[in-house]
Amino acid sequence: MYNQLENYLKERTDINDTSLQEVTSHFKPLKTKRNEVLCRTGQVCKNFYFINEGCLRMYEIDNKGNEVTGYFALEDQIMSAITSFVLNKPSRDFLVSAEPSNLLVISRDSFFKLIDTIPEFRYVYNQFMEFAFIHSQMRIYSFLGMEGIDKLRWVMEHEPKLLTRISSKAVASYLGMTNSTLSKLRAQL
Repeated sequence: MYNQLENYLKERTDINDTSLQEVTSHFKPLKTKRNEVLCRTGQVCKNFYFINEGCLRMYEIDNKGNEVTGYFALEDQIMSAITSFVLNKPSRDFLVSAEPSNLLVISRDSFFKLIDTIPEFRYVYNQFMEFAFIHSQMRIYSFLGMEGIDKLRWVMEHEPKLLTRISSKAVASYLGMTNSTLSKLRAQL
């Protein structure tokens, strides 16, 4: 259950065994069903997740009632409704299991205690934040001037697993289009 998390940390840092045990001792296993809500709009996100198996999806509901997906995380990735988690404020987003998932969860209090006491854990967190920022910037700037077909090609190149594992409705919301538009574009390729 903890091997993937241990490998994730070892691949990114020179963490020693004592620190590794301290970090993993704060994570607890959690199994979720498809579409299980981990954090909802208006709720403060109190947990951070490591994905052993499955997929998490973060999305919000726009003023027209449409889901707008901001991010997906798959195996061997970490995820939270990060703005709510960091600021300890109510979330604008929903965080849900897009698939049945096997997760390791750490509470906000334990998470920030480890950030303060274990430099290698802080380093992994900083890497996550940098990646999240760069990924969101790439998506924003790439998608601003792109036609729908180019957005689909971008996902095929950068995040191909989404097209085979995630519902087309959720992928369409990630790409900023309707499900029927996505279906038509997929038929063109």
